[in-house]
Order: sequence, then C-alpha cells, then structure tokens
Amino acid sequence: MDNILLKYMVERFSKLEIETHKSKHDLPFITLSREYGCPAKEVAQLLVKKMNEIELQKNISHPWRLISKEILEATSQELFVDKKRIEKFYNVENRTAIDEILNSLSEKYYKSDKKIQNTLKAIITDFARMGNVVIVGRAGVCVTNHFKNGIHIRLNAPLEWRAERLVEKKFCDSLADAKKMATDYDLKRTELLRIMSNNTFNESCFDLTFNCQTFSIDEIVDSILYHLSIKGKLKN
Repeated sequence: MDNILLKYMVERFSKLEIETHKSKHDLPFITLSREYGCPAKEVAQLLVKKMNEIELQKNISHPWRLISKEILEATSQELFVDKKRIEKFYNVENRTAIDEILNSLSEKYYKSDKKIQNTLKAIITDFARMGNVVIVGRAGVCVTNHFKNGIHIRLNAPLEWRAERLVEKKFCDSLADAKKMATDYDLKRTELLRIMSNNTFNESCFDLTFNCQTFSIDEIVDSILYHLSIKGKLKN
C-alpha cells in the first residue's frame, strides 16, 4: 500500500487525529479537473515535483503528493467493496432499479450509490484537510470548493486537438473514434460533477482555466506556481 494511503487510513480511523487535521487546516491543496484527452497527469506530476523542490529549500517535512487512485482505494477499503464498484460510480453507468436489486443480491457487501457518494466526499475532504496534495479528477472541486485554502484548476482544449492526442498515444485508431470517446467521457464527467455537487456545480468554481492547445505543460505549471505565490499559498 502506498505510504500516503496507509497514513491516511490510520488517521481516518483515529478521531483525535482527524480532528487535529481539521483544526490545523492551514496547508494549501489543489484540485485539477480536465476534459478527456488533456494532459492532467503530466501537469500534476510536474507541479508536485516543482512544488517539492521549493518546499525542500524551506526544510518542510510535509511534501506535496498527487492524489487520484488513492481515493478509490481508500473508499474501497472503508466500504469493504471491490474497487470496480467504486469505478462504476465514477463512470456514471446507467443502472435501472432492477440492476440495483440484482447487484445487492450478487455482491456480498453491496453498497448503494448514495453510500458510495457520501464516503467519497468524506475521503476527498480528509485528503484536502491533510494539505499539500494535488487531487486529480474525482470531482474534487465539487467537494472542496468551499475550503479557503484550495486552488481549483481546469484543463480544456478543442475536441480536434484532444482527439489527435488520443490517436497519437494509441488510445484510439482513428480521429472519429477518438472524438466519440472524448465526447462520451466529457458527458460522463459533467454528469459526475452534477451529482457530486447536488446540482450546484458551475464553471465559476474554477480559479484558473488553461487551454492545453495554446499552453504547454511547463507554461501551465509555471502559471499555477505564480498564482500560488501571489496568493501567499506557496512562497519561494
């Protein structure tokens, strides 16, 4: 198990530790949302690397971390369900009432979508409270938008550009397939944002939005660092 996930699980089941984190909610965090095909992982990895280089100069022992799959794993462990069940929720699959009944009969530890949603929100909240994390996707912006120490980033780009990138990276064989895939994922992610925000999500939730066609990964990261610096959340 990854060290940060192990640390999180230990702290989550210690009420004293959780309350300590809540009372010391003074470390910044970042959520990174993206349209399908935008280089969110690459941006997050470089951002974490550069921020830790800055933090190292100040001898700070709480390094920045990239958080994404850890949210699925922590939710899976807390609910005692297979991680694929959590992934189904994130994929916003269309399920009828009959499907839910069949699932409840076939899964030993079946959990409803509402239970999964509430647990995901609690876990995302706890990671944000830990501070110095970049939360990639997972509707993190919807859950943490009211926290004063968060910076919320959105990556987008024209569909054609994203489709070309998907073909280049061998996710699809043709531009037509890539455009369909990107469009389908975008719709699912928009629906997920709606669900996780209880219908309150809108684009004003984001502090910074970058067009990945016109901004390079380095330019995006440097711009985020500058924004953090002028807001007093990261001093170099």
